[in-house]
Amino acid sequence: MKRILILMVALFAVQSALAGGPLDKKRVKTVSKSKAEQSAFDKAVELYAADQVDEAYALFLKEMKNADHKGYAATYIGSMMADADEMDAALNYLQQAEGNIPAKDSAFLAFFHGEMARAKAANPDASAEVLQHLQKAIDLQPNDAFYYERRGKFYQKLERYNEAVADCAKAATLAPDDMGAQISWGCALDANNQFSEALKVFDTVVGQWGNQADAYAYRASTLYNMAQYATATDDAIRALEIDGENRHALWLLPYLKAQDADMVLTKLKVKQAANPAKWDPIIADL
Repeated sequence: MKRILILMVALFAVQSALAGGPLDKKRVKTVSKSKAEQSAFDKAVELYAADQVDEAYALFLKEMKNADHKGYAATYIGSMMADADEMDAALNYLQQAEGNIPAKDSAFLAFFHGEMARAKAANPDASAEVLQHLQKAIDLQPNDAFYYERRGKFYQKLERYNEAVADCAKAATLAPDDMGAQISWGCALDANNQFSEALKVFDTVVGQWGNQADAYAYRASTLYNMAQYATATDDAIRALEIDGENRHALWLLPYLKAQDADMVLTKLKVKQAANPAKWDPIIADL
């Protein structure tokens, strides 16, 4: 049996497993002072938080002319460019933000360094710089699980699995109610061949978030790596019952079929009989 890496590592190393992802809307920062300033800068932040990026971009460009707002506006624009996979443009704006964010604003500075890491992670020769920025973010916000998780995912990309496990475990401890952080910990353990430990984590995830497809889909990958194919198939099917388009479960099913086609198809056909419209295309794609 050829071991598989969980999808987060195997297929999305260039994006979600690098140094982060799109702006965490909870991190939106307003810095305006006067009512006039608030109506301009804060409006831009509100638009971006609502995913109205074109309107937000136009307002942030204007706010870059305001010395008090330049660092913030440039960081937001850089983040938007990174969301659009325009990493060169993202880096250009983020470099304009550098040195223009007040040192006292540690939370936003941490966000800035996280976005710098994300932009630089597009360059395979910039790993050391990516890690430096993530370390700065952690130094600024040592109790924020967000940056440990980002760095843990990046360590996975670098195949530095022990360090990935340590960072993702830290993130999971800091954010026990964050399903994503718990899944990242399980993924890191799985990538480090610590399957029993990963399974314990995923069992906890399923226990706490049993109505979420990803809880079952990611556990299914670890069960596959433990050669527990029937149980892994049950989890993959459960994930698809919750969300018929769950990409991790859909990705895993062909691997399971390669191990025991009769078992997988028998289980799927039971579901197909009850709901042909849902399961016909899933079976047809195997």
